[in-house]
Amino acid sequence: MATETPRQTTFGRGLQLVDGDLAFEDGELARIEGRDNFLLAMQVMNETPFGSDVFNVNYGFDLFSIMSIPQTVGATKAVIRLNIVKSLTQDDRVREVKEVVFDDEPRFFELAPNENEAEHRSTRKTQRRWQTIVVLQTISEGEVALLLEGTGKT
Repeated sequence: MATETPRQTTFGRGLQLVDGDLAFEDGELARIEGRDNFLLAMQVMNETPFGSDVFNVNYGFDLFSIMSIPQTVGATKAVIRLNIVKSLTQDDRVREVKEVVFDDEPRFFELAPNENEAEHRSTRKTQRRWQTIVVLQTISEGEVALLLEGTGKT
């Protein structure tokens, strides 16, 4: 049985997740590598409650600090931005977070040209969901745009 030598990738390899569950392909755990692995890792980091990882209590997104104090929308967005930057810069593959753009800002649709702006705004009025695009400068592969989303559920 010949084995294929895995090619080197600075973004690493991991297991594919679909809706938070391990994915399977042909009866085996599905694998992910490279840029897709990196983007998945960033999404998982922001979906993990801050301090809930027993191996790294500094890992995750601090939603509690954002929602625990009544604030204006602008102040809430500023705290979310800070927490996104704090979370993502924990990863050694991230050199810099260049932009965090929310879906109620015009720049969002410049970064996500496939989004229908009118439809998106209509959906925002009926669903408690937010999206943001984070533009990152990575150590080895340059700029990466990452779409993060959350719901109004707590």
